[in-house]
Amino acid sequence: MVVPEYDVVTKDTGGAAQLRMPPEWAAHEAVWLQWPTERMRGYPGYAVKLESIWLEMTRVMHTEVRVRIAVSNEAELERLGGQLRHFGIERDRIELYVIPTDDVWARDNGPIFVFDADGNVVVTSWNFNGWGGRFAWNDDRAVPAAIADLLGLTLVHAPITAEGGAIEVDGAGTLIATRSSILNPNRNPHVDRQDVERAFRDMLGISHVVWLTGAPPQVCEALGDVTDYHVDIAARFTPAGTVLYCDPSDPGDPRYAILAQHRADLRDAVDARGRAFDLVPLPTPRIYSVAAGGLNFAGSSDPWRHSACSGRFTDAAYTNYLVTNNLVLVPVYGCLEDERAKSIIAEHFPERRVVGIPTLSLTEEGGAIHCVTQQQPERPDGDRIARTLA
Repeated sequence: MVVPEYDVVTKDTGGAAQLRMPPEWAAHEAVWLQWPTERMRGYPGYAVKLESIWLEMTRVMHTEVRVRIAVSNEAELERLGGQLRHFGIERDRIELYVIPTDDVWARDNGPIFVFDADGNVVVTSWNFNGWGGRFAWNDDRAVPAAIADLLGLTLVHAPITAEGGAIEVDGAGTLIATRSSILNPNRNPHVDRQDVERAFRDMLGISHVVWLTGAPPQVCEALGDVTDYHVDIAARFTPAGTVLYCDPSDPGDPRYAILAQHRADLRDAVDARGRAFDLVPLPTPRIYSVAAGGLNFAGSSDPWRHSACSGRFTDAAYTNYLVTNNLVLVPVYGCLEDERAKSIIAEHFPERRVVGIPTLSLTEEGGAIHCVTQQQPERPDGDRIARTLA
């Protein structure tokens, strides 16, 4: 593979090295969603299964942040307008755009929004290739360019392949990622770590990368994870510099060795200023997908290996939350750990309301709240883009 040069499509940003990604807790102008439709999967009921989650996310968020929604066609746009009215969601904070999509994972195929040196919002595209060629999703690959065009924003192409769920930034120069999801020949053949870190510096304003080990493909796929272990199911920053991470406290969990290695990686790491991290564990839920016997999860007194569950183990993680204006949306699974996880997250985002979003049916498809949302930051001067509602 020949690594592409930076390609500024609409105007000169003054050099890609001046781009900077703000942390997720910075003010948001909007949050983007890709709405589920029946044609996205090869079995009936996909949209019906997921739509209530999207409606709940939209209902909770729209009073605090504009919700921008990509719908696949005009018919879906009209149908969704009716759904929003039926659920009592006010349209003055909702924008609907016709953007063809292959699936719902806006965090990974969608744009990563950054600032240029003048504080302008810039769209970056990271050459989405279906998580290492697992899916040939060309519509999803084109979403960043479509959004840049719709909003009249500069578009910059990254020189590497990565997904939004694969990176976590603190806004002060530090990024966390897993080696297995980026330093991987299925994304970046013939690219070494220095090339990747240079791209993060130029595209995101990063000066220091913390690499977690991740997991091999066969282990990920056994968990229903096609991402090669994204960092948003491993560890997340908080505004005070603490890192919340998935706790490897249960040797019976099939992820135990992975999570224990991540904890060791974090204990050995420092941030861009050379400071060790304050590490806080989040409980790690053990959730099975729905199978003939129904949904199963193993409680602390019923190790998963001894359960009668006939479903597949999932990659469920409380770190798969979204931080937006005045809110943190946390995936919950109907198990005892839900309240403890919400309480810990609330301690580290004290000025925000923590809302649990039931995501069992989404998690059995391979993700949670963070995976299907993408924040668009507000300009530092508060100069929002004025858009006409669809």
